[in-house]
Amino acid sequence: MKKGKVLLGVVVGASLVFGADKVVLKKPPESLKKYYPPKSQKFEFLSNMYSMSTSFYAVNLNINEGKWGKALEWAEKLRDTYLETSKMVPEWKDYFKPKLAEDFVKAVQSKNVDRVIEASKKLGQTCSKCHQDNQIAVKLVFHFPSFDEIKLEDPIEFMEVKTSDYMKKLSNSMKALKVYLTQGDIEMAQEAGTNFVERARGLRAMCSKCHTQKISEEAILGKAYEEALAKIEELLSAEKPNKEEIFKNLTLVGTTCTKCHNVHLIPEMVQEAFAK
Repeated sequence: MKKGKVLLGVVVGASLVFGADKVVLKKPPESLKKYYPPKSQKFEFLSNMYSMSTSFYAVNLNINEGKWGKALEWAEKLRDTYLETSKMVPEWKDYFKPKLAEDFVKAVQSKNVDRVIEASKKLGQTCSKCHQDNQIAVKLVFHFPSFDEIKLEDPIEFMEVKTSDYMKKLSNSMKALKVYLTQGDIEMAQEAGTNFVERARGLRAMCSKCHTQKISEEAILGKAYEEALAKIEELLSAEKPNKEEIFKNLTLVGTTCTKCHNVHLIPEMVQEAFAK
């Protein structure tokens, strides 16, 4: 039983692939696209990853409980999925070592814990190498929706624009508001502020493309966000707007922007870089 617990640690440890001083992102191969949206909604490649991880753990679990027959069934399932996966992305064929998968099955058949530990370590290293080289980039490219196909109508210019252009217009409206307030150009600040508020409210149309449940949309552009925009409108309508209060509420709006950017901006930047 003691050796079985060691085995569990070896296999689980095989999935720990981060911690390097430098991370280099490689563009995922073209053939991987067929297993992810929009070309496929089944996530076949990812499903195989989960299947192999579960099979690996099931082998450990059953050996720890002395169920060698069940452990062998899972080892064979792992081998079969490993071999299938090795053919799915030709560009990654060198990461896979089919003989090691077969050796793992034979090790389980032998009912020798030390042999299983050694075989699992060698097989797990092939998984770790591929994950270390590719996992971050794949997650950023395929696990986050692309904004390329999303277009919004600008409520100020009444024209449909790409998401990136809409965000630039929104940002520039906010900057213009700050500049004109700082300079004391009240009328110009009021116009820029109105443009900013309208564009900020228009972001709901973008969020709702993916966040189809109201509760998820409200978690981002919720009550505090709307109250801050309404307060900016109110302050700008005064004959002499309170600059400090407007800036305070802009900060509240900016907090919401930051939350969204923390989730979506980095993946979008990576996708854009790989598209060039």
